[in-house]
Amino acid sequence: MGAQKIWLMSGKRFDSELKLVAILPVGSVERHGDHLPIGTDTLEAEAVALMVSEKLGAHLFPPIWYGSSMGLKRFSGTIDVEPNAFHNYVKSVIREILRNGYSLVVVVNGHGGNSYMLREVARELAYDFKDRAIVVVDWWRDVAQKVRETLFEFPGHAGEDETSVMMYLTPNYVDMDSAKDHLYVTNIKVSTFSALVDEATYPEAVLGKATRASPEKGRQFLEAVAEDIANEIKKIQQVLRELSKCKAV
Repeated sequence: MGAQKIWLMSGKRFDSELKLVAILPVGSVERHGDHLPIGTDTLEAEAVALMVSEKLGAHLFPPIWYGSSMGLKRFSGTIDVEPNAFHNYVKSVIREILRNGYSLVVVVNGHGGNSYMLREVARELAYDFKDRAIVVVDWWRDVAQKVRETLFEFPGHAGEDETSVMMYLTPNYVDMDSAKDHLYVTNIKVSTFSALVDEATYPEAVLGKATRASPEKGRQFLEAVAEDIANEIKKIQQVLRELSKCKAV
């Protein structure tokens, strides 16, 4: 179907377009070891969003580059946005997308530090726009998990999976000579908020085995992710259509 990048549309064309699905990539600018670009999270989210847009012909919006990165702000290159500022900014952007008439907004999130805030925003807006829907997808962990488990033995932040994806997407900007491995094993199964835990988990802004990465594994993972997200969007659209019919009766 081809991607529909709204920032390249003329005003006249935008007016004539059906406002069905809007896809918004959200990432971060933060340290990813010594070998990956500091824009990794946003570049990955944008790539996934583009692939999904191409499959569905959905409208792709420009990415939100900056996110909440408290856990890695001790590393140079990280730009950490305060939670309230991030929450309010993203909420304003999504509200404006909905105001323009879209029935479904899909947020493709590329950064774990954003996750809970994005879900809070989506829940708040869902009650302001009762006839619309907002979906938040953490692309690396919400979909294609069987494929992820098959491809990667040591995934994680700047680890085998992220490095593979970036080797596929931006090979000229990945410095594998500087790649390092770091594994942190813990039996803790609940969410734990501790600066000491963060420092132990990411002593060099890496978790996993980056040296096991390959561009082919990155390609396979991305394709599976995009396919799963596209299929989920189709299911959600069908549910929304059915609910609209029931409401109209």
